[in-house]
Amino acid sequence: MPKQKSKLTTVNAEETLVWTGVSSNQTKAQKEFNDALRKHKEVLDHSKEIEPLFQMVNETYLKEVLPEIEKQKKLERKRFEVMCSILLEEKLSFGKMQREFLRRYLLDICTDSILEDPSFYSQFRDQLETKLERMDRLRSKIQMESKIKQKFGFEIDLDDLNRTQFDSEEERSSHEEKYREFREKYEEYRSDYFKGSRSKSSSKKSKAQMEKEKKILESERLLSTDINTLFKNLAKLIHPDKEQDPILRERKSKLMTKLSGARDNMNIAEILEIKMQVDELLPNQQTDVSFHDTSIKRFVGIIKSKIRELEDSIRQRFFSHPLMADFPEKKITKETLTTYLTRVKKDNVMVTLAYEKEVEQLTKEPKYIKEMIKELQSLGVQF
Repeated sequence: MPKQKSKLTTVNAEETLVWTGVSSNQTKAQKEFNDALRKHKEVLDHSKEIEPLFQMVNETYLKEVLPEIEKQKKLERKRFEVMCSILLEEKLSFGKMQREFLRRYLLDICTDSILEDPSFYSQFRDQLETKLERMDRLRSKIQMESKIKQKFGFEIDLDDLNRTQFDSEEERSSHEEKYREFREKYEEYRSDYFKGSRSKSSSKKSKAQMEKEKKILESERLLSTDINTLFKNLAKLIHPDKEQDPILRERKSKLMTKLSGARDNMNIAEILEIKMQVDELLPNQQTDVSFHDTSIKRFVGIIKSKIRELEDSIRQRFFSHPLMADFPEKKITKETLTTYLTRVKKDNVMVTLAYEKEVEQLTKEPKYIKEMIKELQSLGVQF
């Protein structure tokens, strides 16, 4: 007895899109299709559930963590200023190695932080640098500025170019305008350089790579054929020009717009979701969509690809947030997130308190700086 033909349709109140028919009559590809579409729906639902959790992270960051970080920056600068004062004003006697270690340590802080506030850190850099170090730094700067002039035809001051702190938005805008033409030429050069690098690498493709690309292109061509077939079947049903009922015409028009966009983007998952909406809108005129297993497998591949994109998008949005760098859990839930954020807030308060304690001790007892030097050396800090 021949197998009954399975077809794509919608079933039950949940509007789950599946291949219907007795399970034993479904092919392996049809079962994989059902599983992939269910997974796609689960990930879509998960992305909606994630939104309030992301808002919780952002609110914690803006209202509680960021203010602590700002306090820490101010305390770190104060700590640096007090340490420089102890060294440069000779408030304490140091051994030769201790003095040199401290000088280099503070000079490194200057180098790392000078772009944040040039006017503050440059004054200390000038006092901490040796004559030889200053000459080397200025020589390197002049050489780089000369190369830029030769390459791009612009005379620029690198210290000014890399400045990030401004007293007003007007000053920032003026600075951007001053170097706008140079930055545009530099970005154009970078773009051409990397384009050339890609061209060289593409010219060295192996036979296996070329065959793989050929198969991918063929698969995309076949997938395009399948999607166009489904698109045409649906478009016949929902073309608004053929509809007399004004309410139905408006709904069909919206579906047609969505369908055209999904076809243009080759988004089979979205087309199938539109198919589900069409079947609900026109229950007596459902399309009988049937494909060979090879077509169904291509659908499964594109749906799985959309699932990966959704999952990557969720991860990227969450874990690109500065507060989520150390989140230990694979699955994000309200409970795990609340525990994590509580620990982050507590840790930040402790860091602030540690800075406050160091600033207070350095101010009251300058000799405490020697304990700090020992601790830094024990941690392997070298110059």
